[in-house]
Order: sequence, then C-alpha cells, then structure tokens
Amino acid sequence: MSKKKETLYNKVYNDLIAKIQSGKLKVGEKLPTEMELTEIYGVSRITVSHALKNLADANLVYRVKRSGTFVNGKLNRNAPLIVPVILPFVEDLNEIMTGIQNTALSFNTFTPFYNSKNNLERERKILSEALSLNPDGIIVYPCDSIDNIDLYAEFLARKIPIVCLDRPIDGLETPLVTTTNADCMRLIIDRLAALGHKRIGFFSISDKMSFPEAERFKGFCQGIVKNGLPLRKGFIFDTRDLHKKEIAATLDQQQQIFQRYVKNELQRYLALEEKPTAICCINDSTLDMLYSVSLQLGIRIPEDIALTGFDCADVEKAKRMGYLCIRQDFASLGAAAIKLMLEILDGQPHSDLILIDGILIG
Repeated sequence: MSKKKETLYNKVYNDLIAKIQSGKLKVGEKLPTEMELTEIYGVSRITVSHALKNLADANLVYRVKRSGTFVNGKLNRNAPLIVPVILPFVEDLNEIMTGIQNTALSFNTFTPFYNSKNNLERERKILSEALSLNPDGIIVYPCDSIDNIDLYAEFLARKIPIVCLDRPIDGLETPLVTTTNADCMRLIIDRLAALGHKRIGFFSISDKMSFPEAERFKGFCQGIVKNGLPLRKGFIFDTRDLHKKEIAATLDQQQQIFQRYVKNELQRYLALEEKPTAICCINDSTLDMLYSVSLQLGIRIPEDIALTGFDCADVEKAKRMGYLCIRQDFASLGAAAIKLMLEILDGQPHSDLILIDGILIG
C-alpha cells in the first residue's frame, strides 16, 4: 500500500475507532453506508471497504446482510456485561445476530460475534480467545457436541455460564435454545401426505447426528407412522462418518466431500425399483446440494421427486423454487438466548430448555 493510500486508510480507520471509543458511535448504532463514508472522508470506496473489513475482523463492527454495518462496541468499557457469541456460519443467519444484539442493547450488554465457519480448529482458537477475555458468559452454536469439550468445561470451571443455540454440548449441563424440530418435521409429513405422497424418504441420518438433526428424524418417523405410510429403510439416506470429515475440513473441502456423498446416494436412489416420491432434507444446505446434483443426474425436481427443506434462511428463494420447508425463527432464537443468559447472570430462575416454534412455508 502506498504512503498516500495508507494515510487515507488510517484517516478512515482511526477516526471510526476514535468515535467508537469516545461513545460518539454507540453500541448497536448503524454506520453510514460505504458510499456515504466515501463522501464524508473524501476517499475511494475501496479504502472505505478495506477499513470496514478490518474493523469487522477486530470485532469492532459487524455486518448484517442487506441491513448495513453496526457498532459492536468492543472499545466501550461502560458496558457492565461481556457475552461473546460464536456462530458456525459464513453469512447466513444474520437474524440470530440481530435478535441477540437488539435485546443485548436494551440491557447495556456487549456481545462480540465470532464466526467459526463450522471448523473445529477455528472454533477452538475462538474459544481460547474468549477465555482470555474472562467474559461474563458465552452464547455458542457449537460445530460439534464433544470435540472441544475441554474448553467448554473450562468456562464452566471458571463459573462462566454457557447458553447453547440449536444443539447442546454432550456431557455438560448447559441450557439450550432450539427450534421445535420434531413438531416441525411432523408438519412437513402431514402436508406431503395431504398432497398425496405415500413414499417419503429422509436425507440424511448418521451415527453422529446432532440433537436437532436427531429430533427432525424422530419427527419424520412419527409423521410417517401417524399418517399410516410405509417407513422403508431404503428411503433413508445414511451419512455415517461424513460429519466427522466435514468439521475437520475447510469450507471448500466440506462442499466437495458432501457433493461426492450426495452423488453416490442419488445414484443408489436411481437404482431403486420403487422410488420415494418425496425426500425430506435435514437442512437447507442438504436441500441445495440435493437439488444441484439431481439436475446433474437428470432427475427432475419436482416432477420426478419433491424436495423439502428445513431452516429456510432465504424465504424468497424458497418461494421462488416452490419448496415446502420449515423456516426457523432465527431472530426469536437469538433474542431468547441472550434473555436466558441475562436471567442466569442475574441469578433468576430459568429454564434449561427453550423451544421456539418454526413456520411452515409453501
């Protein structure tokens, strides 16, 4: 970077830090847009974008897709509570962050966000950093239920409470906020049965299923039995050790591993004499991959087989594709998690399990 560009970058970067530190930019406050900042500082958009990226990397600000950039408040030492939030996503589920932040602001609580990118090693580094902060508590959507259990146990040993989102940490007593996964999957089966589907499959189970995944499979089985439909083993797709391979890989490697698996399983599906007319996908990423590989193999969606999803982070996409799916109420999940943490820190009676209803789309 040239000296001139470096000076312009520092002008933006240092001024924004100074405004956060002084409280002129308050925790949760939305920053001007990139275009507005270019006019304010008289610099290029590339310079502004670079400064905002570095501020985000330092957890001083966070970005919400289609909403803007907001102050995270790391330099504001007036906040009485520090509760780091660790999520395993690249850019999805911004509503969880918004739900947490909006509620945290009401109680003057700082909630720096970290992205583990669904990678155990990255999650471990984040947990070690969070421990060094000696926070009041942490909210975490864990990559796995046990692999980093030693660090999670260290939080509890230091009397730092943990609230888990979506899935618990096996062996440790940590409150959990999650969706009514089994009930929601039963809703999907009821709708498919009402549409005339009699042979319904599930994609996919494994010996390493997380709590919500196991609940979704349970709801699938309950719905099949409730509607008097056949529960056939050949209609249930099995991942075995796929999850273990994924969480030790990079995001690109995860996609490659999963794509190979989906292709192999769909080829097995094509060889079935009597095929399912619908397949319930365990989540959105599975749905997207199943759809993509189906097209590669000449399987028509939904003419040959109907696919359903679970999560529905992008409602407009689900409607455009005509998917039947469950949308998790991400904002309510986030708000419930921080409210639960505040109850724990305040010494109030609290529930160890909070369930948030999903919404059937399609």
